[in-house]
Amino acid sequence: MKGRPTLKQLMELTQLSRATIDRALNDRPGVHPRTRTAVEAALRQLGMGEAEALSAAPHARAQSQKQTLRVRLLLQAGDAFTEELTRTAASLEAEFGAAGVQVQVVNCVGANDEAVAQRVREASQAADAIGIVCTNTPPITAALRECMARGLAVATLITDVDADARHTYVGVNNRAAGQAAAFLVGRHLEGRPSPSVAVVVATFSYTCHEDREIGFRSLLRQRFAHVNLVEVIKGADSGAATYEATRRCMELHGALDGIYNVAGGNEGLAAALRERALAGRTLYVTHEVNSVTEPLLRADVIDYLLSQDLRLLLRTAVEQMRNAFDGVASPAQALVPIETYSRYSLY
Repeated sequence: MKGRPTLKQLMELTQLSRATIDRALNDRPGVHPRTRTAVEAALRQLGMGEAEALSAAPHARAQSQKQTLRVRLLLQAGDAFTEELTRTAASLEAEFGAAGVQVQVVNCVGANDEAVAQRVREASQAADAIGIVCTNTPPITAALRECMARGLAVATLITDVDADARHTYVGVNNRAAGQAAAFLVGRHLEGRPSPSVAVVVATFSYTCHEDREIGFRSLLRQRFAHVNLVEVIKGADSGAATYEATRRCMELHGALDGIYNVAGGNEGLAAALRERALAGRTLYVTHEVNSVTEPLLRADVIDYLLSQDLRLLLRTAVEQMRNAFDGVASPAQALVPIETYSRYSLY
């Protein structure tokens, strides 16, 4: 009988990744039938029968678990959030390295969906796991499904995609976050007879934006029916676009009593409020602590920030990707707590 084939031999014959071969040998989910056929053919070529292949599986698993988990973190988000998450990932580099994890950030700021899908495919060639912040669109979800079929672990962060295009979503409950924003707005404006508020959304292709807007609207309707939601402003996640959209909204509806920004572009929104001397007078709730929002919070332009601990978010995402890569059953969602900051509670 010939010696057991090594993973290196199988990789050379099949041109598949170590992770994919490990999944096929161990009969794990998410492996395309063609991939299993290719691995079986390679085993036969190397002179190993089915029974021997099964006995080799624990050996392959042991080799796989010793390797560094190569994570590619793709960020199709705004500049300020991308900068903050990149900085947080860098701060955890030593911790991840000690745990056998390598995280590399792929900046996709400004990239369209087709370009992001291509970057997913490129990143997957040298990765065991894909973590991603992205829109839920066909080009991107197709690329993520391809990654899963090849045995890569896939986790979405902050905003989700179709359930069959990832193993786990990691982030806050975005509908609850929208409800939290509505509660803050509604309680602050309870004494006014018919206050007007607006919601700023970049694109509903981000499921987090859609869920936050739905949560906000539903709680206002249930508990604060006197609050008048006058417009959903399309801000396109950029400062310039959000400025123009907010300015047009106020030209049409007048001064706003409250505004909830589910997206980015806060520098533009703040500029529009300052232009009309409404900064500090219009109740302003938004998301994420970063280089743009923190100064605005400290200056009383923003009243509340809804956020999450990014270190906890990344640690949880890496843990879930490691589990998915090792074939451990992953939860559909790994939720992290919603954190609420005012200028007085910000660290």
